[in-house]
Amino acid sequence: MLGVIKMDEKKVLKTIDEMLAGPWQIDIQELFEVSVNEPDEIKRNFYDSLYTYVLQKKQEDIISRPGFVI
Repeated sequence: MLGVIKMDEKKVLKTIDEMLAGPWQIDIQELFEVSVNEPDEIKRNFYDSLYTYVLQKKQEDIISRPGFVI
């Protein structure tokens, strides 16, 4: 199989799980800028989805705090 890179699926999923477990550790502004400036449409869609996920997790955390009022 010429040009195929074999990946360790468990290692990749562990890295993704670690990244998604701590949304406060991700600089959301930097993620947004990467998404906006990415020329590859597939990567841009991935970064957009990741940005939306991190933003949603941060919002859920803030809304669930005692004393939060809209």
